[in-house]
Amino acid sequence: MKVILYVVVILLANTIGAISGMGGGVIIKPALQIFNWDSVLTINFYSSVAVFTMAVSSTWKQIKAKNAINKTCVVGLSLGSILGGIAGDISFGWFYSRVGDDISVAAQMLLVIVSLIVSLILSSGRLQSRHLTRMPMMIGAGFGLGWLATVLGIGGGPINIACFLFLFGFGIRQATIYSIVTIFFSQAAKIAQALFSGSVLMIDPFLVVAIMVAALFGGWLGAVISNHITERWILMLYNLVIVFVLLLDTANLISYLVK
Repeated sequence: MKVILYVVVILLANTIGAISGMGGGVIIKPALQIFNWDSVLTINFYSSVAVFTMAVSSTWKQIKAKNAINKTCVVGLSLGSILGGIAGDISFGWFYSRVGDDISVAAQMLLVIVSLIVSLILSSGRLQSRHLTRMPMMIGAGFGLGWLATVLGIGGGPINIACFLFLFGFGIRQATIYSIVTIFFSQAAKIAQALFSGSVLMIDPFLVVAIMVAALFGGWLGAVISNHITERWILMLYNLVIVFVLLLDTANLISYLVK
């Protein structure tokens, strides 16, 4: 039952994540926390594996579709994301070791809620885009987003999209592509850090394989759909998912605090 439910959640979340550029982690994490079958560290790891696998599949599909990707942007964002992903994993590991599972879960939920609200504000179009193009800015943005994505355990998609729209003036389709690339590197760094540090011990190898298969198919399917719909539909899906997850995380936080 556990494997089936995890696979269904990850398949649906990663399909939506690949279409909208969110990566799926923002849906996977609160959805898996509802079942309360694993610790926050284990759920973070499973979410990272799913999001990373989806990013591999989706990025490959986008390249095959010959969507334009600026190599300078990719290098800057990717370098920052790798460093940010490592720093984020170390930061959360330090925080978790001092406050434990309960406070860590509540703190993550609260930070996710705040980041989702910020994402809605930045992507609303009411703030003028900055159109920043310098490499140090790309690296800095990648680092900040990679750190935040890893600390929150959600892959970073919502805030990635919002920041790319606001800071760099990307269109929504372009922002989704760079978001997935950024997610790829930040989550790769996080998974490597978690495995080498031995911070995640209670993982089910069979479940990991099932998660990767579901994530792979979800990433491919999401990229196919993304290439056949308009930017208006992508932005609409992005906003709908943010509102849905915002409500889900708020309900989770309230339920967690009053239990």
